[in-house]
Amino acid sequence: MALSAFFFATNSLAQDIRTTPLTFEEIGQYKVINDKIVGSEMLDLEVDVDESQVISVDLSSSNTGTYFNVSAIDSEEALFVGASEGPVADVTAPKTGRYVVRTYLVRSAARRGEETSFSIGIGINQPEFADSLAGGPDFWQVSGVGEGVTLNLRNGPSTRYSIIGKLRDGDSLENQGCRLTGSDRWCSVRVNSIGSTGWVAGQFLIESSKPMTPASLGNSPTGNGRPFDATSTVSCSTRPEKAQSECVAGVVRSGLGNAGVWIALEDGDELQILFENGVPVATSPGSEFEFDEIADVYVVNIGPARFEIPKAFIFGG
Repeated sequence: MALSAFFFATNSLAQDIRTTPLTFEEIGQYKVINDKIVGSEMLDLEVDVDESQVISVDLSSSNTGTYFNVSAIDSEEALFVGASEGPVADVTAPKTGRYVVRTYLVRSAARRGEETSFSIGIGINQPEFADSLAGGPDFWQVSGVGEGVTLNLRNGPSTRYSIIGKLRDGDSLENQGCRLTGSDRWCSVRVNSIGSTGWVAGQFLIESSKPMTPASLGNSPTGNGRPFDATSTVSCSTRPEKAQSECVAGVVRSGLGNAGVWIALEDGDELQILFENGVPVATSPGSEFEFDEIADVYVVNIGPARFEIPKAFIFGG
């Protein structure tokens, strides 16, 4: 019922719903609609779909408050809610009929009269395509790009999305699922060792084994359950009267300058320092801290304790 309530919450603001039927002459066809809405305006794109076929939708927009929902036209319940599930959907039709893809601004943005220019792609695919794409290996390796050439990492499953990174042959990627954008396979990936996530063209991926886990350095922290992207020792001192020594640390990266660092302390406990955009922003436990940047090292002071963390440990490379 929560999905149903959300769907109608968007509908209650509607002052102008524009409806456009879309016709797909063949399975696998992909259409991109570029449009704009302001305030409580909505755009409904209607498609006729057979039972078990897959409605594939992806959205890019100029306003982060832009979302889409997918529902059967005669149903009160949304099958997909973009505000909670993201900008990419692959929805299996539970029955034959007409379905609506509704693009809208989130309630707060609509009330402020904001506007958004957006590009929404829609395709209809056979169910076996979705079944074959849902699995796959746990890890990929970039292959076939060519020497001196890079593979674009994008923020969505199409060439119309922005480039957020460059990959080379041999780069190791964690598979987070693939889908068809028209007839082209696109895969959501996490770049191992760096942690950046995005989408790449599937034609340049081959199955790969799990990357080697960083060697244990003894007395290692446990982290958050996700394998560390790297382990090392960092200069540390837990008390003013104690000389600097070496503490074992592990890092999980989630994009350029974003990382969680876990440091094993001598008493068996561990400390976490969270970095965002290349800056330490929080610790766990939530202690007050100060930091400075000296050459290529972050010096983080937490009470009487001092930790020196190389920038390369945060950014990779």
